[in-house]
Amino acid sequence: MEFKRVIGPALILVLLATLLIQLPLAIADRSSDYEWFDPIVDVRRILMDRYVEEPDEETMQQAMIDAMIEALDDPYTQFIPPAATQEFNKQLHGTYAGIGAEVNIVDGYLVIVSPMDDSPALRGGVMAGDTVLEIEGESTFELGVAECVERLTGEIGTPVTIRVRHLDGVEEDLTLVRQRIVTETVKGVRRDGEAWIYCLDSEIGVNYIRVTQFNANTVEELRKVLDDLHSEGMGGLILDLRDNPGGGLPAAVGMADLFIGEGVIVSVRPRVGEEIVYRSRAEGTLPETPMVVLVNGNSASASEIVAGALQQAGRAKVVGTRSFGKGSVQEVRGLSYGSGTLKFTTAHYYLPNGHNLHRTPSRDAWGVDPDSGFVVPITDEEYLEAFRARREFEIIRESDDPVDSCVPQDWVRENLRDEQLAVAVDALRERVVTGTWTPVTEEDGGELAFSQELRRASAARVRLLGDLRRLDDRIRDMRTRSEATGRTPVLSDEVDLTDATIAITDEAGATVGTFRVESGDLRRALEALSLTPLEK
Repeated sequence: MEFKRVIGPALILVLLATLLIQLPLAIADRSSDYEWFDPIVDVRRILMDRYVEEPDEETMQQAMIDAMIEALDDPYTQFIPPAATQEFNKQLHGTYAGIGAEVNIVDGYLVIVSPMDDSPALRGGVMAGDTVLEIEGESTFELGVAECVERLTGEIGTPVTIRVRHLDGVEEDLTLVRQRIVTETVKGVRRDGEAWIYCLDSEIGVNYIRVTQFNANTVEELRKVLDDLHSEGMGGLILDLRDNPGGGLPAAVGMADLFIGEGVIVSVRPRVGEEIVYRSRAEGTLPETPMVVLVNGNSASASEIVAGALQQAGRAKVVGTRSFGKGSVQEVRGLSYGSGTLKFTTAHYYLPNGHNLHRTPSRDAWGVDPDSGFVVPITDEEYLEAFRARREFEIIRESDDPVDSCVPQDWVRENLRDEQLAVAVDALRERVVTGTWTPVTEEDGGELAFSQELRRASAARVRLLGDLRRLDDRIRDMRTRSEATGRTPVLSDEVDLTDATIAITDEAGATVGTFRVESGDLRRALEALSLTPLEK
């Protein structure tokens, strides 16, 4: 039997009517977009035609783009100009030459989130939390991430000098030689030549794995190590995600899926579009053993997804301190005609219970808090000590001395100086032996996070006041030298004359008017009267 599709006149009329309705709406939407640009186009045209000097169009365009992005108040949204796009893509795909560090902008300066394994940054003494004050003698203050990355990357074998301020306040100039960065993301507790040792307790099979970041190979690397450990009889696992700045969402979902049989891992909620929910599958789930996840204030993004999902699924205890709070999703899109690249935030991550991971100034709760009874605070000094101690056992050394296949019971405290890891080992040992988790502290994760933020903000304020004092001393010295040479310093805008009065006199000395200064800026007050300061 043959079927024929017949479109009747009535249907044609309906389709035409629909088109006639939708077409004006589309035109109206486009017109609205164009209207938004009207004042910008007008300002550009006037300046190009009438400004006293010929404007730099490229600089004006860049400034307009920067202003739009700055208005979002989002450090993760950035524009990469054409000249920097190639290097940005290299970094994005992990095939670039640089110093090997994950970075972010904090309080206007470039900050090291984490140096990478076997990188020039790590070997040169750069540590997580360091503030990069200068690159090749130029301040990083108020530079974007893209511009800082552009200055740090370059040809293999070329040097770059940076000035860093460590967490203890010590400033240091470091010269690092750029190299091709190849990142190993899954590590153990210490090296045995080029191999890793994962065992913390051979009798009950407690093992330790540290994941330094999330990339396309991380889940496969981790799965291989876990398969080997399970074949040897694993009784418990410590998964260390401290100082892990994150990475790709697929890697985070894939890692959580290794441990969770079935259930929600994370959901992504955009402003425009449908919510996407990522779930674990029973197939491929590893045998369930007691588990601890370690986090700290430098655990971000994918690290927080894994820690939060395992915690809420009841699959692991989270030990340490509150995580960083980077719960936003970025998309990278190339602009038309090769005019640059835009990396912008499109959504936020939410844990299974609906908790938004992202940190904003107005929120008191963000990221992932350790479980009650397992908040383990450490000072910045203790963190630095543990960081430096761990580095010594991550170096690949050639040695004829045999290395034990499992570290002794007190080795972590005595050699790594890592109290958070030591507490996790003790708690996991007791859980494996007794079947119960015993709380180890009475600290509150939220209160601890707040007090740490306050302490660090206060320390930053002290440093800024010190910078201001040094600047005041420099200005005072310059004025003294200026007066000694007989030069009179130009009237400074910084003089505060609020509530003062200014008397205006004519050539004969008669007062023609008295004016009250309502602003502390003297020059601005005079300019408001269409006057300028007289030069002596």
